[in-house]
Amino acid sequence: MTAPLKILHTCETAMGGVGVYQKYLAGMSPEEATQIFLMPSEHAAIMEGDTRVQTYSLGKRGLTGVWNQIRAVGKAIKREAPDVVVFHSTFSLLALAATQLRRGRKNRPRLLYIAHCWAGDQYSGIKQRLVRAVEGRLSGHADLVVNISRNDLQTAKIHSYRGRHAFIENAVPDVVSAGHGDCFDADPDALNLLFVGRFDRQKGLDILVAAMEQARKQRPNLKVHLIGSAVRDGGEVELPDGVEAIGWVPRDEIDRWYRSADALVVSSRWEGLPLVIPEALRNGTPVVVSQRSGMEQLFDEGVEGLSYSLSVEALAGRLATLDRATLRAMRPACRALYESRYSMPRLYAEILRAYRDEPIEAWEPNAQRSMEHE
Repeated sequence: MTAPLKILHTCETAMGGVGVYQKYLAGMSPEEATQIFLMPSEHAAIMEGDTRVQTYSLGKRGLTGVWNQIRAVGKAIKREAPDVVVFHSTFSLLALAATQLRRGRKNRPRLLYIAHCWAGDQYSGIKQRLVRAVEGRLSGHADLVVNISRNDLQTAKIHSYRGRHAFIENAVPDVVSAGHGDCFDADPDALNLLFVGRFDRQKGLDILVAAMEQARKQRPNLKVHLIGSAVRDGGEVELPDGVEAIGWVPRDEIDRWYRSADALVVSSRWEGLPLVIPEALRNGTPVVVSQRSGMEQLFDEGVEGLSYSLSVEALAGRLATLDRATLRAMRPACRALYESRYSMPRLYAEILRAYRDEPIEAWEPNAQRSMEHE
């Protein structure tokens, strides 16, 4: 029996989905891969004391943080001699390029890159073209680029990002303990919706709040419960009637909130594949998502969820027409979709193939055909 590969993960930020993704990968059996997680000490709490975590001081985000990561990665490679180094999120592209250029193609570990949503999706106009040019060029320094959604893979294709690109869709662990009891008041007329995430511009909370003000004029029984808080660029949002801020809840309680809700609302302006969607589905909770970043492709319309064009008016119209009986009828299909598409055994199997450089669904610029799943 061959020894498991040694994998070194590194990131410039472990906030949000980037950190949660690594925490989920940490659940892979050590018989399949020996994993080390190198991340800023400022963000390491997300790994909840995992002894495989190694840290470096990020300092200030930007060039200082990038330089600190580059130095930390170089030292970790010498110290640990990993078989594969996985770079997570946008700023890590610079550490990836530095590692590849400094060590060359020989006598170095394989280098993988996971974008967790291409940065160019955040912008428009000249700034978007500039960001796409930079990240598209830098991605070519990886031996393999892992795209976490088909939308990310499609973006890489359309804009001719360099390198060999694979598609390995996000997943989440199954429910461990759902808890007991309903999280909401026993109001038989209320339609309880859930929002989970940062109160930042990306997540579109301002759009959801404005839409709720309009929708409640027709449907005063609508309620939205907000789990999260501002983290990066979120400002103060005045909450109208029917919108309640809960704050963050312990991870071992989040499934009870999903199960209590009639639906999860995702109002994001851009995403990779937000983990809140498969988290809701594993609890049998339908999703109502904006038609951004291909999120409407993550389920079948009208079967496991609904979508809308991202605007206050479109979301208000969608919310005003939600029907509890219809949403509850979707619940078995939601759970079945999680089991077939978003479970961790599937992700573990596919990411392990990427570590081993085995065939997975992939694409290269100017390639005549894709490599398909065996």
